Amino acid sequence: MKKLSGGKGLAIVAVAGGAILASVAPVMADVAAQSPSQALVRVESPAKIKALGAAVEVNVTYSCPAGAAGYLYLNVSQTVFGGVATGSASKNVACTGGFEIVAVSVQATNRAFRLGTAFAKGDLNSYPHFGSHETEIKIGI
Repeated sequence: MKKLSGGKGLAIVAVAGGAILASVAPVMADVAAQSPSQALVRVESPAKIKALGAAVEVNVTYSCPAGAAGYLYLNVSQTVFGGVATGSASKNVACTGGFEIVAVSVQATNRAFRLGTAFAKGDLNSYPHFGSHETEIKIGI
């Protein structure tokens, strides 16, 4: 039997260990991507103006653990001539463990929305997980 020198033996162990790690890493990444352990939410831009500003339709991307009950809340506010247009909406969403996109219609409550920039805040509750996202969005046609 031929004895390996220290450097060659370590190299063989390193290559073998790397091969094992490389074969397991993609599986671990797939599991993590498919079943998040937290609630994630992102309000997308642009939003679409509806009924001459009576409402805006906003796409929201979200993810929550599969089987959890998800509840999405969205608030939009915008400075308009003479005041602030605001609106909020809530929606039950399905938690699949992957990323989903849902369109949420937000009705203006005191003034009409207009084309331009607005502020949006989305909250996702899938007990015991919670996610939140605040951002500026564009309102367009």
